[in-house]
Amino acid sequence: MHFKKETAQNGLIVGSITFPSEKARYTGYFIRITSIDSDEKVAKKNSTEIHISPDQIFKMKHTGQLDNQKTYLFAIERPEGNYEIPSIRLFTNSGVPSLQRTNYVGGFSIPFNVKKGEITYVGNIVFDEYANKDIIPVNYRNNFQKDINAIKIIQPYVDWDTAINDTNRNIDYNNKKVKK
Repeated sequence: MHFKKETAQNGLIVGSITFPSEKARYTGYFIRITSIDSDEKVAKKNSTEIHISPDQIFKMKHTGQLDNQKTYLFAIERPEGNYEIPSIRLFTNSGVPSLQRTNYVGGFSIPFNVKKGEITYVGNIVFDEYANKDIIPVNYRNNFQKDINAIKIIQPYVDWDTAINDTNRNIDYNNKKVKK
């Protein structure tokens, strides 16, 4: 990945997702990045998902870059604008098409802004996929220094020292339905 402030056409968002358990429950996790734009076509075009795929060869196991492979780092370019992380899509593939399942976890929002040429840290999403139904399975932490130091090693051609850490960023819990 190459991202230079001087030549960038977009902004870069960086963050992480942590799973408390080493054992993965799903075969795919998709973190939803939703553009909040008044123009519906622009919002749809600028929205995306970040795909996390655990190891599935011998047993379902997380294979992230930090915390005994339980934390995955991510960095993705997005056009300038207002965004949020409102949901995580969970995919189960048993190998038989009729048994494939997709579930959604929502009811939260992590809002952030993307500016052209800037690196924005969106935080660490903690997702407890084994949480009881009475417990909110998604929490938020600011692990800026830890995440930036780790991604510097994986992606050395980005000037991570210019990353912006919004220490006031929080997760908002709501009862919004998950948009599929």
